[in-house]
Amino acid sequence: MNLIVLDTETSDLDPDKGAKLLEIAWIELLNTGRNDGSPWEQVSSYETYIECPPNLIINPKAQATHHITRDMLTADKGARSRYETILHLQKFLKEDTYMVAHNAAFDRAFVPEIKHPWICTHRSAKHLFPGAPGYSNQVLRYHLGLKPDLPANKFPHQALYDVSVTVSLLHKMLENTTPLQLLNLSQQPVRLKTLTFGKHRGQDFSAIPRDYLVWLRRQQNLEPDLIYTLDYLLHQKP
Repeated sequence: MNLIVLDTETSDLDPDKGAKLLEIAWIELLNTGRNDGSPWEQVSSYETYIECPPNLIINPKAQATHHITRDMLTADKGARSRYETILHLQKFLKEDTYMVAHNAAFDRAFVPEIKHPWICTHRSAKHLFPGAPGYSNQVLRYHLGLKPDLPANKFPHQALYDVSVTVSLLHKMLENTTPLQLLNLSQQPVRLKTLTFGKHRGQDFSAIPRDYLVWLRRQQNLEPDLIYTLDYLLHQKP
Protein backbone atom coordinates (compact mmCIF):
# COMPACT_ATOMS: atom_id res chain seq x y z
CA MET A 1 0.00 0.00 0.00
CA ASN A 2 1.17 3.54 -0.65
CA LEU A 3 -0.02 6.97 0.45
CA ILE A 4 0.24 10.04 -1.79
CA VAL A 5 0.39 13.16 0.37
CA LEU A 6 -0.53 16.13 -1.81
CA ASP A 7 -0.78 19.90 -1.64
CA THR A 8 -1.94 22.49 -4.16
CA GLU A 9 -1.65 26.24 -4.58
CA THR A 10 -4.35 27.90 -6.66
CA SER A 11 -5.48 31.15 -8.24
CA ASP A 12 -8.63 31.31 -6.09
CA LEU A 13 -10.83 29.13 -3.92
CA ASP A 14 -13.47 27.62 -6.20
CA PRO A 15 -12.65 25.70 -9.41
CA ASP A 16 -16.33 25.84 -10.36
CA LYS A 17 -15.92 29.64 -10.59
CA GLY A 18 -12.78 29.53 -12.69
CA ALA A 19 -10.04 29.06 -10.10
CA LYS A 20 -7.00 27.29 -11.56
CA LEU A 21 -4.28 25.01 -10.26
CA LEU A 22 -0.97 26.92 -10.10
CA GLU A 23 1.37 24.60 -8.20
CA ILE A 24 1.22 21.01 -7.01
CA ALA A 25 3.50 18.80 -4.97
CA TRP A 26 3.25 15.33 -3.55
CA ILE A 27 5.26 12.90 -1.46
CA GLU A 28 4.81 9.16 -1.77
CA LEU A 29 4.94 7.01 1.36
CA LEU A 30 5.26 3.23 1.10
CA ASN A 31 4.38 0.71 3.78
CA THR A 32 7.59 -1.28 4.23
CA GLY A 33 6.04 -3.74 6.65
CA ARG A 34 8.66 -3.04 9.30
CA ASN A 35 7.66 -3.59 12.92
CA ASP A 36 9.83 -0.85 14.42
CA GLY A 37 6.96 1.59 14.85
CA SER A 38 7.60 3.53 11.63
CA PRO A 39 6.71 1.32 8.66
CA TRP A 40 5.94 4.27 6.37
CA GLU A 41 8.93 5.31 4.30
CA GLN A 42 9.19 8.25 1.91
CA VAL A 43 10.14 6.85 -1.49
CA SER A 44 9.57 9.75 -3.88
CA SER A 45 8.50 13.37 -4.16
CA TYR A 46 7.50 15.71 -6.95
CA GLU A 47 6.68 19.38 -7.40
CA THR A 48 5.90 21.64 -10.33
CA TYR A 49 4.27 24.90 -11.29
CA ILE A 50 1.39 24.54 -13.73
CA GLU A 51 1.52 26.29 -17.08
CA CYS A 52 -1.27 28.87 -17.31
CA PRO A 53 -2.32 31.47 -19.89
CA PRO A 54 -0.78 34.96 -19.50
CA ASN A 55 -4.21 36.53 -18.98
CA LEU A 56 -5.01 34.33 -15.98
CA ILE A 57 -6.34 36.37 -13.07
CA ILE A 58 -4.85 35.38 -9.71
CA ASN A 59 -6.83 36.60 -6.71
CA PRO A 60 -4.55 39.01 -4.80
CA LYS A 61 -5.63 37.38 -1.52
CA ALA A 62 -4.40 34.01 -2.78
CA GLN A 63 -1.27 35.64 -4.17
CA ALA A 64 -0.51 37.23 -0.81
CA THR A 65 -0.42 33.72 0.64
CA HIS A 66 1.60 31.78 -1.94
CA HIS A 67 3.35 34.64 -3.83
CA ILE A 68 2.95 32.94 -7.21
CA THR A 69 2.98 35.37 -10.14
CA ARG A 70 1.94 34.78 -13.74
CA ASP A 71 5.50 34.99 -15.04
CA MET A 72 6.34 31.86 -12.98
CA LEU A 73 3.72 29.81 -14.82
CA THR A 74 5.32 29.52 -18.26
CA ALA A 75 6.98 26.56 -19.94
CA ASP A 76 10.26 28.41 -20.33
CA LYS A 77 10.34 28.78 -16.52
CA GLY A 78 9.81 25.03 -16.10
CA ALA A 79 6.05 24.94 -15.57
CA ARG A 80 4.32 21.82 -16.87
CA SER A 81 0.90 21.55 -18.43
CA ARG A 82 -1.89 20.46 -16.14
CA TYR A 83 -2.63 17.52 -18.43
CA GLU A 84 0.86 16.03 -18.28
CA THR A 85 1.07 16.71 -14.54
CA ILE A 86 -2.08 14.72 -13.84
CA LEU A 87 -0.81 11.91 -16.08
CA HIS A 88 2.41 11.87 -14.09
CA LEU A 89 0.52 11.78 -10.78
CA GLN A 90 -1.58 8.86 -11.98
CA LYS A 91 1.58 6.80 -12.49
CA PHE A 92 1.98 6.69 -8.70
CA LEU A 93 -1.53 5.40 -8.04
CA LYS A 94 -2.11 1.75 -7.22
CA GLU A 95 -5.35 -0.07 -6.58
CA ASP A 96 -5.02 0.39 -2.81
CA THR A 97 -3.55 3.91 -2.79
CA TYR A 98 -4.96 6.50 -0.40
CA MET A 99 -4.58 10.18 -1.18
CA VAL A 100 -3.82 12.46 1.78
CA ALA A 101 -4.18 16.23 2.13
CA HIS A 102 -4.67 18.85 4.83
CA ASN A 103 -8.18 20.05 3.97
CA ALA A 104 -8.67 17.33 1.38
CA ALA A 105 -11.99 18.71 0.13
CA PHE A 106 -10.14 21.74 -1.22
CA ASP A 107 -7.25 19.93 -2.88
CA ARG A 108 -9.30 17.12 -4.39
CA ALA A 109 -11.58 19.69 -6.07
CA PHE A 110 -8.59 20.80 -8.16
CA VAL A 111 -7.66 17.25 -9.22
CA PRO A 112 -11.08 15.68 -9.82
CA GLU A 113 -9.52 13.07 -12.10
CA ILE A 114 -8.16 11.32 -9.00
CA LYS A 115 -10.88 8.94 -7.81
CA HIS A 116 -9.00 7.21 -5.00
CA PRO A 117 -10.08 7.64 -1.34
CA TRP A 118 -8.84 10.77 0.43
CA ILE A 119 -7.64 11.07 4.02
CA CYS A 120 -8.07 14.59 5.42
CA THR A 121 -5.47 15.30 8.10
CA HIS A 122 -7.30 18.51 9.03
CA ARG A 123 -10.54 16.72 9.90
CA SER A 124 -8.70 13.76 11.43
CA ALA A 125 -6.75 16.13 13.68
CA LYS A 126 -9.99 17.55 15.09
CA HIS A 127 -10.91 14.04 16.22
CA LEU A 128 -7.46 12.98 17.43
CA PHE A 129 -6.26 16.24 19.03
CA PRO A 130 -9.43 17.94 20.35
CA GLY A 131 -7.51 20.27 22.65
CA ALA A 132 -5.34 21.83 19.96
CA PRO A 133 -5.38 25.65 19.77
CA GLY A 134 -5.99 25.44 16.02
CA TYR A 135 -5.86 23.02 13.14
CA SER A 136 -3.74 24.60 10.46
CA ASN A 137 -0.65 22.67 9.45
CA GLN A 138 1.68 25.09 11.19
CA VAL A 139 -0.31 25.34 14.42
CA LEU A 140 -0.40 21.55 14.68
CA ARG A 141 3.29 21.37 13.83
CA TYR A 142 4.25 23.45 16.85
CA HIS A 143 1.48 22.24 19.16
CA LEU A 144 2.53 18.61 18.65
CA GLY A 145 6.26 19.31 18.54
CA LEU A 146 6.64 17.89 15.04
CA LYS A 147 10.01 17.90 13.29
CA PRO A 148 9.19 17.88 9.56
CA ASP A 149 11.91 17.13 7.03
CA LEU A 150 11.62 20.46 5.24
CA PRO A 151 12.97 20.97 1.72
CA ALA A 152 15.82 23.43 1.26
CA ASN A 153 15.01 26.91 -0.05
CA LYS A 154 11.26 26.44 0.36
CA PHE A 155 8.85 28.44 2.49
CA PRO A 156 5.36 28.05 4.00
CA HIS A 157 2.59 28.01 1.39
CA GLN A 158 4.89 26.62 -1.25
CA ALA A 159 3.38 23.27 -2.13
CA LEU A 160 6.36 21.03 -1.33
CA TYR A 161 6.99 22.81 1.99
CA ASP A 162 3.37 22.44 3.05
CA VAL A 163 3.16 18.81 1.99
CA SER A 164 6.32 18.07 4.02
CA VAL A 165 4.58 19.41 7.13
CA THR A 166 1.52 17.30 6.33
CA VAL A 167 3.74 14.21 6.05
CA SER A 168 5.12 14.92 9.52
CA LEU A 169 1.60 15.29 10.90
CA LEU A 170 0.53 12.09 9.16
CA HIS A 171 3.44 10.17 10.69
CA LYS A 172 2.29 11.38 14.11
CA MET A 173 -1.24 10.19 13.44
CA LEU A 174 -0.08 6.81 12.18
CA GLU A 175 1.65 6.10 15.48
CA ASN A 176 -1.71 5.03 16.92
CA THR A 177 -4.11 4.80 13.99
CA THR A 178 -4.22 3.04 10.64
CA PRO A 179 -4.82 4.66 7.24
CA LEU A 180 -8.27 3.07 7.18
CA GLN A 181 -9.11 4.54 10.57
CA LEU A 182 -7.95 7.97 9.36
CA LEU A 183 -10.09 7.58 6.26
CA ASN A 184 -13.10 6.86 8.47
CA LEU A 185 -12.34 9.82 10.73
CA SER A 186 -12.08 12.05 7.66
CA GLN A 187 -15.68 11.22 6.83
CA GLN A 188 -17.16 11.58 10.30
CA PRO A 189 -18.71 14.83 11.58
CA VAL A 190 -16.81 16.81 14.18
CA ARG A 191 -18.43 18.19 17.34
CA LEU A 192 -17.40 21.84 17.46
CA LYS A 193 -16.17 23.49 20.65
CA THR A 194 -16.87 27.17 19.91
CA LEU A 195 -19.11 29.16 17.60
CA THR A 196 -17.16 31.05 14.95
CA PHE A 197 -19.71 33.68 13.87
CA GLY A 198 -22.68 35.76 14.97
CA LYS A 199 -23.50 37.42 18.29
CA HIS A 200 -21.91 34.56 20.27
CA ARG A 201 -18.79 34.32 18.15
CA GLY A 202 -15.86 32.84 20.06
CA GLN A 203 -18.02 31.45 22.86
CA ASP A 204 -18.00 27.84 23.94
CA PHE A 205 -21.22 26.15 22.83
CA SER A 206 -21.88 25.12 26.43
CA ALA A 207 -22.16 28.82 27.39
CA ILE A 208 -24.56 29.83 24.61
CA PRO A 209 -28.25 30.14 25.60
CA ARG A 210 -30.36 27.21 24.47
CA ASP A 211 -32.95 29.42 22.75
CA TYR A 212 -30.22 30.83 20.52
CA LEU A 213 -29.09 27.32 19.61
CA VAL A 214 -32.69 26.43 18.73
CA TRP A 215 -32.96 29.53 16.53
CA LEU A 216 -29.62 28.81 14.88
CA ARG A 217 -30.61 25.23 14.06
CA ARG A 218 -33.59 26.53 12.10
CA GLN A 219 -31.38 28.51 9.72
CA GLN A 220 -30.61 27.33 6.21
CA ASN A 221 -27.31 26.26 4.61
CA LEU A 222 -25.52 25.37 7.84
CA GLU A 223 -22.23 23.48 7.67
CA PRO A 224 -22.56 19.74 8.43
CA ASP A 225 -20.31 19.93 11.50
CA LEU A 226 -22.43 22.76 12.91
CA ILE A 227 -25.62 20.78 12.31
CA TYR A 228 -24.09 17.77 14.05
CA THR A 229 -22.99 19.90 17.02
CA LEU A 230 -26.36 21.62 17.40
CA ASP A 231 -28.27 18.34 17.16
CA TYR A 232 -26.01 16.82 19.80
CA LEU A 233 -26.52 19.75 22.18
CA LEU A 234 -30.24 20.14 21.62
CA HIS A 235 -30.94 16.46 22.22
CA GLN A 236 -29.27 16.58 25.61
CA LYS A 237 -31.55 16.99 28.59
CA PRO A 238 -31.72 20.64 29.75
